[in-house]
Amino acid sequence: MDYIKDYITGKEIELTGTEENRQKVIKFLVEEKGFLKSEIKTRVPFEIKVLDETYKTELDLVIIINDKIAAAFKTPAGSLSSWERELVAGARILVPEYQIPLAIVSDGKKADIFDAIKGQKIASGMENIFSKKEMEKYLEKNPFVKFPEEKADRQKMVFKTYDSLNVNR
Repeated sequence: MDYIKDYITGKEIELTGTEENRQKVIKFLVEEKGFLKSEIKTRVPFEIKVLDETYKTELDLVIIINDKIAAAFKTPAGSLSSWERELVAGARILVPEYQIPLAIVSDGKKADIFDAIKGQKIASGMENIFSKKEMEKYLEKNPFVKFPEEKADRQKMVFKTYDSLNVNR
């Protein structure tokens, strides 16, 4: 079994394709985009209720701005496009009080950035991931809003279906 040094904690962790990509993204966010290590959380657990069943999952990493999750990331070892719908759906419903505004799928070399609230791709490319200052400006113009309750069950089903099928973690 191979290991990689976690960029945030400095601890040795198991090396997987997903973990290698996560570490590349974290390093990029800190060194190129100005985020503090303390603003980045990895393997963030969530629980959602889907048809009277509790479904447990996690996001690969998130960025916290003013005590709220401003961006959710998936750092897959495979194709980025196969994770986009899942992540946008998750960003809408994983936090009951508000939608996570940005959903970003990246392997550390490529990235697709989505406005999760509108469900629209807003940019592609690592260089287009917002810096800390750009993200703060974006959040000023795009405040945190709750996902409409009447649409939440459908988004939960979409998220759970995709999330439970993905094996490349």
